[in-house]
Amino acid sequence: MSWKTFCIFRHGQTDWNAEGRFQGHIDVPINATGRFQARALVPQLRAEGIEAILSSDLLRARETAEIVASDLQVGIYPDPRLREAHLGEAQGLTRREIEERFGTEVVLRWRSIDVSDADVSYRGGETGRQVMSRVYEAMESFALETDFSRIGISTHGGVIRRIMQRLLPVGSEPVPIPNGVLYKIEFHRESREWRLK
Repeated sequence: MSWKTFCIFRHGQTDWNAEGRFQGHIDVPINATGRFQARALVPQLRAEGIEAILSSDLLRARETAEIVASDLQVGIYPDPRLREAHLGEAQGLTRREIEERFGTEVVLRWRSIDVSDADVSYRGGETGRQVMSRVYEAMESFALETDFSRIGISTHGGVIRRIMQRLLPVGSEPVPIPNGVLYKIEFHRESREWRLK
């Protein structure tokens, strides 16, 4: 099969998500709501025939992947390239604290899906373009190096934003990325083309 399907889902809620606190690479576990959201993903992913889960190595994504994988009886393949963006000095702060420290514009441009904003970063952190590059590299190498054709990806809101930024038409509105959301994309082994499914 030339086309491979990726079902990309955001990890379940953490206490920091509930507080509106930016996590980045800080390792925060999912909470009871997050575990419920992870279990709610199972029927959707079972219907997609998921054969393996590629996961960020951060705890919140791994825990979500473990809940799903246990139910579906599939393997988990952790990859640090699927981590959330490193947010530099913004990590651990709330949106209000970030706006006070860095200004409203940088927050809006960081969350933007406009490609012209892909080079924005918080002080000491990664740009959206850097995140996009490592994430697509991880997905493509997994698609090319394994025989799985239907792959789940347990990752983060900022990662999903960058995945969609590359695939959506210019000028599109940002996609909603609540905890537990699921999006489907496809990869063609021969042409290396990515598309929304």
